[in-house]
Amino acid sequence: MKKLLLIFLIGILTFQTTWSQSHELTIQPKLDQYFLATQTKDWKTVLDMINPKIFSLAPRDMMEQMYSQMENEAGMRFDFENMKVLDFKEGLVLTDTIYVPVDYSMTMDIYLNPDLYSTEKEIQQLYESFQITYLGQGIQFIKENLKFSLDIKNTLIASSPLNQESWTFLEYKANDPLTSFLLPTEVIDRLQRGWIE
Repeated sequence: MKKLLLIFLIGILTFQTTWSQSHELTIQPKLDQYFLATQTKDWKTVLDMINPKIFSLAPRDMMEQMYSQMENEAGMRFDFENMKVLDFKEGLVLTDTIYVPVDYSMTMDIYLNPDLYSTEKEIQQLYESFQITYLGQGIQFIKENLKFSLDIKNTLIASSPLNQESWTFLEYKANDPLTSFLLPTEVIDRLQRGWIE
């Protein structure tokens, strides 16, 4: 009897590990594509791969235009480097969709246009707004290059209709009120508890 119980438990553990790994195997290639599109600023591809619920808040055309004009009009150049996956969490199935949190890290350098950001007060205001937006992340200002360098660790929520493996991604921001419009309450609650059941 004990042998049967042990075999049963090992079987369950093996199934859970294989189940998690199968998601990892299908998500990773899509993530590689998403990371590459972000680093090369291929915003059309990025928008193809984000969770389409975001377009209920802002139309896709508007978002594509905003991304394309961001560097010219805001006077900042964004460079994304060293994007890598840190961990895949266990998937959560809700109705007909599976959600898989993916912890990742990257370096984001923000170069300022000296014609638009020339005073210490302007730079300090930017620094304070970055502290709010990127709460808890490492933020450095390098005066010689007129750039902010951010070491970011965050979570993407990969989601797909069940049994379709058509993954899309959404950045999880704990301090962003829009998150509650884009993710189910059950997902947010588990994220806030550290993805513990």
